[in-house]
Amino acid sequence: MLSISKFSFSFDPLRLTWHQADPPLVWRTDPLSLCWTAVISWSLAAPAISKMISVEIYDLETRKWDTCESMPAIFEHSAASMWLSIAANTKTLYAIEQASGITCYFDPISRSWLGPFDLRHDPNIYFSVIGISGDNLIMLGLLGNSENVKDIKIWELKGESLELFKEIGAMPKELVEKLKGEHASLSSIKVSLTGDVLYIYNPEEPEELVVCEINGRRRVSRWGSLKKSTVNDGGRVTERAVLTCADVSLGDLRKAMKSGKGSFNTVNNGIL
Repeated sequence: MLSISKFSFSFDPLRLTWHQADPPLVWRTDPLSLCWTAVISWSLAAPAISKMISVEIYDLETRKWDTCESMPAIFEHSAASMWLSIAANTKTLYAIEQASGITCYFDPISRSWLGPFDLRHDPNIYFSVIGISGDNLIMLGLLGNSENVKDIKIWELKGESLELFKEIGAMPKELVEKLKGEHASLSSIKVSLTGDVLYIYNPEEPEELVVCEINGRRRVSRWGSLKKSTVNDGGRVTERAVLTCADVSLGDLRKAMKSGKGSFNTVNNGIL
């Protein structure tokens, strides 16, 4: 969690323990951050300070923020979480502009950006999001238009320029309709992954989750859906929630139960 006064992060899957750190050197509107061996934060800096897309990296060993090469200028008007989809494996952080498919990636070792690359290999794609399955980059695309969704497909991307596309699955039509909910259109989706399981949802109808699993042959082998419980606190419905995934062991659950922090529910994941 990032605010103007502090930066908080957690490593354990159920977020029982939080570490506190100083905020980035430059405050950003709607910043993006992601954690693996380091934390990267970027967004368009406050106009009074700069028009550059400032990038900072937080070293988990030294516990200090350092500035890096600015984000590519092509993201000047979209450097915020509502416009970009972000994914990171153990070596690289990827950023795709959801509406255009323009993608760049960041190397935390050299602290530099590569790209841009155009991932719209199919002109029918009107919206894209990305994620990491194993150590591989996955892209989900909506095909057609928001008023007439023809398909939702999943690809695995490889190559230095992400030029190698392999289609690994397409969402069944009945699940596409579930994602729409009460709306006649579908303008965007979001995805959260853990291991080889993907949870896909419509941010305008977040109660319905579509679930799929990538098998050992790198193909989507099973599909399902589940209802997400409405979050409330003493009868007050939460205005904003964040969906995340993690591999949780029995040891993690025991530790969480003993801590008395939070509440937990278990549900079938829709495909097992």
